[in-house]
Amino acid sequence: MSNELPVFPLHAVLYPGAVLPLRIFELRYRRLVDECGKQKPFVVVRIRDGREVGEPAFTQDVGTQVHFTELVSQRDGTLGVMLLADERVRLHDFRVEADGLMFARAEPLAADTYVPVPDDLQALASALEEQGDAIPDAGMLSWRIAERLPVTLDQRQQLLEETQVAKRLETVRGWLLRHPGWMTA
Repeated sequence: MSNELPVFPLHAVLYPGAVLPLRIFELRYRRLVDECGKQKPFVVVRIRDGREVGEPAFTQDVGTQVHFTELVSQRDGTLGVMLLADERVRLHDFRVEADGLMFARAEPLAADTYVPVPDDLQALASALEEQGDAIPDAGMLSWRIAERLPVTLDQRQQLLEETQVAKRLETVRGWLLRHPGWMTA
């Protein structure tokens, strides 16, 4: 079942469970805050072509449904917000309103199936939990590792679109091999 939701294009990829602080100053996104508040979801999607400010950008078609957890007016007139990423969604039927705020129909991607954390990654999962991350399974572990590694936005987007936890975990294992010592950097 699809739902039409506001779209917030960024030069970023958010994984489920991620938290992102932002400063909002454009009128179209202030409108998004007014319309959604802390109750209604919207979608953060990676910009494929264009900029974050100004004319609406062309985006990927897979993003992450998010909601605001904090909304704080700043002294400089901007709005400080905190986003919490929920589920992955596929977007279609994009439309842009006169003020530049984009909307699209969003269909949830299938939720991850439960896969236990493999033995060889237990120590890493424990270290991430000590830093405050909840790591209930291999799927969440793959997201938390990926968001910390120095990989490209294209690689991040491909991982977001991967629906099989085992394949996602293998991709992240490959990244770990190419970036030894990443947790101590």
